[in-house]
Amino acid sequence: MPARCEFVRAAVFLCVLIVAVVGGEPPATAHKTSLSRIDVAVSTDGTVDYRVRVSAHDLAVALGIPTDLVTPVPKAAFETRRDTLDDYVRTRLGVLAQGAPCPPGSVDVDYAGLPNEIAIAVPFHCPGAIRDLTVGYFLFFDIDAAHRSLGTLRLPGGTQEILFDRTVTRLDVTVASAAEAPWYARLGGLVRLGIEHIWAGIDHLLFLFALLVGSVRVWPIVKIVTSFTAAHSLTLGLAWFDVVSPPARPIEVLIALSIAFVAIENILGRGLSHRWMVAGGFGLVHGFGFYGALRDLDIASGAVLTLFGFNLGVEIGQLAVVGALFMPLVWWARQPWYAISARAGSGLILVIAGWWVVERLIAA
Repeated sequence: MPARCEFVRAAVFLCVLIVAVVGGEPPATAHKTSLSRIDVAVSTDGTVDYRVRVSAHDLAVALGIPTDLVTPVPKAAFETRRDTLDDYVRTRLGVLAQGAPCPPGSVDVDYAGLPNEIAIAVPFHCPGAIRDLTVGYFLFFDIDAAHRSLGTLRLPGGTQEILFDRTVTRLDVTVASAAEAPWYARLGGLVRLGIEHIWAGIDHLLFLFALLVGSVRVWPIVKIVTSFTAAHSLTLGLAWFDVVSPPARPIEVLIALSIAFVAIENILGRGLSHRWMVAGGFGLVHGFGFYGALRDLDIASGAVLTLFGFNLGVEIGQLAVVGALFMPLVWWARQPWYAISARAGSGLILVIAGWWVVERLIAA
């Protein structure tokens, strides 16, 4: 009976801890936060050029086109529902001038980015010069509450980053006095983006968790986090400044393999004393993964400030996760069932990582 109780405790604790790390999301959703890129340009004659690049699978779901979220959706599938597509865009993208709606023009769709993305452009024609501008964004929130859109608002008096999510669906700005936002205001938005990215990056978090499972002491954790931070900051910077540009698909596969590697080490009980080296080595790969969130972001804030703000947000989010997990991990390490449950948990992590490897190889 005592052994059975210990097993039940271990199982319950593992389930709670792993669900806390992955946020209750199924394996197939790892690091695939629904994200679109927008560019809104305001002209002095009252024309607002609204451009958005969206995931082809997101748009397929929104239009009712059958998709398994892996198999590429052909251009013909969207063209057969072109009227529905145009209506969907016109009713979910909006521009107001002085509080009055600006009528949209014809929708232009570019399929050159298939099978991954589709570029959509629609001009809004406001009567006369715009003083008080409202930009609205409502795409995909009805099918994905976690969807976000980020990009750039280009005004006659300056340029600024914009971010929409389910809680922020409109942006109000006075065009006449729309000088470029101060650097600290822009920095805050970039930090927020970095925090949201690491918290949505289930694969990055699971990699970090797998590393910590075998090193539940203060000094090893400090070395792991420091090594991982230094490594991913290096490759994020190199990619951001176009020193190196590895393809995204192989990087995503390598990230999943890094999780599997650490899980296997945990199961075999090997290499735990050099865990910080593993964190640094694979951290180089994860840095390229972080770059995916910045790749298409306009650098109106300046290249250095953009990189610094985003990376600072990633580190804040990462430290928040480590801080939240530290005491539960310390308590876990003191339990008599720690060794067997750590191996069992690592086995579950290995299964999840294996799923991601296969999924990403198929998608590639």
